[in-house]
Amino acid sequence: MNILLIAACAAVGLAAGNVAFPLAQREARTALPARWRLPVAALAGLFCGFLAVIFDADPALPAFLYLAVMGILLGAIDARHKLLPNRLVLPFLLGALGLLGVASLMSGSWVQLLGGVLGAAVMFAVYLVMALIKPGGMGMGDVKLAAVVGLYAGYLGLNAWLLVLVGAFVLNAVAIVVLVLGRVLNRKSEIPFGPSMIAATILVPLVSGVG
Repeated sequence: MNILLIAACAAVGLAAGNVAFPLAQREARTALPARWRLPVAALAGLFCGFLAVIFDADPALPAFLYLAVMGILLGAIDARHKLLPNRLVLPFLLGALGLLGVASLMSGSWVQLLGGVLGAAVMFAVYLVMALIKPGGMGMGDVKLAAVVGLYAGYLGLNAWLLVLVGAFVLNAVAIVVLVLGRVLNRKSEIPFGPSMIAATILVPLVSGVG
């Protein structure tokens, strides 16, 4: 365990989360309360530190740090506004693809990148079908985000991809139960799905040790 690397990644995540926060403030429809800035940055730093434990010096580490920073910001926006803006989701996808491409170039493991691209395409298709079958239950923002989470999950392999697919629904169900029991929401309230998708994608490497 490289303590210096873990501390450095946690610090980078904290700083990047703080720097990325204003991206949400550029439009009123995505703006977050100022008091959320520190928690968003702190959560990014925390998960970046944990991801450094799992990936260590793996070339894919920067890509997963990027996942933590951008994913947590998007999750906060979706939780607040039930919205995943194209201006953030699409650059997120391109950035992730670029970073994973560099990781594959450094490791020589192009099979993993191919798995990521296939994972992105299939996850996108799965969510698109669900959105078409039940338009009110799944938004197009979720469908586009599915390409991002599918890319990361597919890069890690089939088992991780399946865990992310199922895990998002499990985490969403748990969130609904907790919020209803806590009387924060009622049974008819809508809960954004993006945070569960992002949480599953970040947590799968942490709980399974893949990387």
